[in-house]
Amino acid sequence: MRSGLYEGSLLHARTAPAHNAFRYPVCFYGLDLDELPELDRRLTLFGYNRPAVLTFRDGDHLGDPQRPCKENVVAFLAERGIDLAGGRVLLITNLRLLGYVFNPVSYFHCYAADGSLAAIVAEVSNTFGERHSYLLTAENRVRDGARQVYEHRKVMHVSPFFGMDQTYRFSFEGPGERMHAGVGIAEGGEQPFWAELTGVRHPLTDARIARALVRYPLMSQQVSGLIHWQAVKLAMKKVPFHRKPRFSPGEGSVTTAVAEGEPRQPSRRALRPLPDPRRSPLTPLARRAALWGLGSPARGRISVRLPDGTVRRAGDPSTGPDVEVTVGSKDLWRRLATRGRLAIGESYVAGDWWTDDLVGLLEILAVTAEDVRSRPPASLLMEAQRRRPRLPARSDLPGAKRDIQYHYDLGNDLYALFLDPSWTYSCAVFEHPGMSLEEAQAAKYRRICDKLDLGPGSHVLEIGCGWGGFALHAASEYGARVTGLTLSEEQAALARERVADAGLTDRVEILLQDYRTMEGTFTHVASIEMLEAIGHRELPVYFAAVDRLLAPGGVACIQTIAVPDQRYERYRRGNDWIRQYVFPGALIPSLDAITSAMTRSSELIVHGVENIGYHYARTLQIWREDFLANRERVLALGYDDRFVRTWEFYLAFCEAGFRTRALHDYQLVLTRPFNDRLPAGPTPRMAF
Repeated sequence: MRSGLYEGSLLHARTAPAHNAFRYPVCFYGLDLDELPELDRRLTLFGYNRPAVLTFRDGDHLGDPQRPCKENVVAFLAERGIDLAGGRVLLITNLRLLGYVFNPVSYFHCYAADGSLAAIVAEVSNTFGERHSYLLTAENRVRDGARQVYEHRKVMHVSPFFGMDQTYRFSFEGPGERMHAGVGIAEGGEQPFWAELTGVRHPLTDARIARALVRYPLMSQQVSGLIHWQAVKLAMKKVPFHRKPRFSPGEGSVTTAVAEGEPRQPSRRALRPLPDPRRSPLTPLARRAALWGLGSPARGRISVRLPDGTVRRAGDPSTGPDVEVTVGSKDLWRRLATRGRLAIGESYVAGDWWTDDLVGLLEILAVTAEDVRSRPPASLLMEAQRRRPRLPARSDLPGAKRDIQYHYDLGNDLYALFLDPSWTYSCAVFEHPGMSLEEAQAAKYRRICDKLDLGPGSHVLEIGCGWGGFALHAASEYGARVTGLTLSEEQAALARERVADAGLTDRVEILLQDYRTMEGTFTHVASIEMLEAIGHRELPVYFAAVDRLLAPGGVACIQTIAVPDQRYERYRRGNDWIRQYVFPGALIPSLDAITSAMTRSSELIVHGVENIGYHYARTLQIWREDFLANRERVLALGYDDRFVRTWEFYLAFCEAGFRTRALHDYQLVLTRPFNDRLPAGPTPRMAF
């Protein structure tokens, strides 16, 4: 048989910017993909697409997980003009051990029918669940001989300790009785990194496998553990970090930026792509736990239709929403087993399940989860999570701009489909029944202007001005001057256009600038739902900037979404679907986090506070209904169905959060002590 087991060593050597080298004894496998069914029959310790001590699964490699791996490799090559004409494929890889595997790189050696090497496919995976295949052929071969050497531009981000402006240099000898596979990094004429895998071939028998399992225990698990251990060592050596770029399946890590001065085109993407569902030994447990949770709702009733057609119902419809859920794919259970709290949103976006009342279901799940978390043993786990250390997220100026553009520069034509004519993307205030969204947004702006006590002599700095809704209202209705700041190029362009159309260029200025770099003083500062975008570590920086920019006797009004104080530490130490897919870099603060940061970094005090969060559920409902009513127009703009489901889930998730009072929205009036310019008594808008 051509398949075999290799025993040898793995060497990694880094020379810059810090030296780090190691060598480990390893075993790995050379599998002729045509021989997989025979190996499955002949070997007791090996399984092909079935549980065994060692397992090969087609879905662990490139292509359609429902097709044999060789078919996927042949199709991959055919798409690139290479026809194996019935030739064979030998894969150098590691196997699942007790259900787990992680392969930093696997090599497909692809031979034509005459035995000549047609191509090598280097399949690289990173620890973020992303995978990209590099095609190595005679076209990118730079040297031949005892060792074949190929070069290929780096396409996918792998390690946070390396950037993307690099070239891979792959080196091969064999595979035969001996084999060598190496990969180095070329950067700026230097080679700061080299790794090589070498081994000696042995027959693939149960006896040899058993010997390898004893000699190289938990080989698959070791790979992942050693990667993280070496990452710790590099971090301790202060090797610089490189921010992970967005990944697009089939394209790799997308790092191309718009050149200075070029017109920016609206993005046409489904936001951050979803990871593929992965098999896990915990999948059956995840299925049972999910069905148990759905079978014990703390409010309302849930009816679940499973893929086999059976229906399970639980709960009391008189206590809350009556919701039907259809599970269309077993991938739901796989995601729940491997993706944790991200799985519900990811599986909805992927189409693994659907429901007749998404908001109602999310309400039930939120209340039920809170009920479970409040009682042991879950309460003990939540307390441990609340106390665990966590490195604060970085928030440098380029990162802040990148995060803002990720969400707001999707295209003004998209936001026009669901925002009201004022282009306001924050909570409205429905002061009386029957108000339209546009009227309710104007009511919100009036409240803020009255709380600030604006007039013709006012000069307002608006931090996070969006598309200019507040600036236009304050200038046209109150005669104030407004300087608006945004990091979104799309927002700035439209806001300036709207200011010009309104004839207010003498009173409103829109700047594409970060608040941290702003200079000058202003009689008032306004900031409407921008605070959520800066992160926990930047809260003191934000309030120090407000204090620095606010003139003596000035007043600021900050509107911000907030989580309850008791849940804040647990929330900020975890990850959630919104931050992963919709608002990268965002963190909703709590009232205590806000006031604590403000006290530490400024002379500001809270003069008044009003919670308008109960209006947000209605605001989000209108946005969601208008967005879905314009679904065909969204698709016509170039967005895909996953994008639609992403935004549907995002808007419904937020609406459920405000309906259950899990989220609040505060308008905070801030000033300094001894401010005798404040009104002597309460005014209609200042009476909180």
